[in-house]
Amino acid sequence: MDDRQWDREGTDAQGDWRARCRAVVKRVSWWQVVVTALLSALVVLLAFPALFGVNPLDIVRGRVRTGTSGGGTTTIVSPSPSSADVATVAEEVTGSIVNIDIRSAPPGNVTTATPTVGSGSGVIYRQDGFIITNNHLVGGADTITVTLEDGSRYDAALVGTDPAADIAVVKIDASGLKPVTVGDSDSLVVGQLVVAVGSPLGFQQTVTSGIVSALDRSVQATDPSGVTLTMDGLIQTDAPINPGNSGGALCDSQARLIGINAVIATETGGNQGIAFAIPSNTAARAADAIIAGRTLSLTAPSTAID
Repeated sequence: MDDRQWDREGTDAQGDWRARCRAVVKRVSWWQVVVTALLSALVVLLAFPALFGVNPLDIVRGRVRTGTSGGGTTTIVSPSPSSADVATVAEEVTGSIVNIDIRSAPPGNVTTATPTVGSGSGVIYRQDGFIITNNHLVGGADTITVTLEDGSRYDAALVGTDPAADIAVVKIDASGLKPVTVGDSDSLVVGQLVVAVGSPLGFQQTVTSGIVSALDRSVQATDPSGVTLTMDGLIQTDAPINPGNSGGALCDSQARLIGINAVIATETGGNQGIAFAIPSNTAARAADAIIAGRTLSLTAPSTAID
């Protein structure tokens, strides 16, 4: 073999080696570009929202929107009504919701008449047995029976009522109960998630969800005695509410009580997507006054949904 053949074979080998190197470089470069792009996107997703005080995970979950507060525009993080959010609220709240059964003797001395019976819901307000419910449910009842989440039953005493606010407080002889966390109903905004818990149609610990449809609603309705009354300052929601939800909880996404369910607008007698709750600030003021024995001065006549 002459020198020219060696030179030619050496050149061919070098060419093959260079071609293979270029192919490797191309493959490495392509993957580097992809990895670099993904890492850059991740850094932007995590770091950029944090500069504005927003949890990046809330962006992924669709929880970020804007709203107004104090005349300015602010970023508000508010959960969308996902099943995970509702499940978390339900797990936290249901232990603080009770079923209430009432029995009232017939009017007058008619011994043959059938006693009036009814059922609704209540919210444990204090661990020593004080429970908030609606006046239209327990006001005038002869016997009141409370059933806790674990099925235990107690005879309850009526502590007092505020007919103007449609709030009543009953007490059972128990301690170590799980009170609900009371939120600030004045901070509600239209569109935020709400969860209702109660005993519609006697089905205890029923959980439904919806949004705040409107605020500061005034509603005219007829109470059990047939008197047409007006309630002001109510929270409107599309969370499914039915007879028996009276006195139950309306909670926000943080499992805080923001309303006591009280009224539905219906042409069928059942849920049609328009329900109303007494704001928690009103309910708490009334309950505190009842427990303390103070004079009540709230103005929001009561009505019934059960």
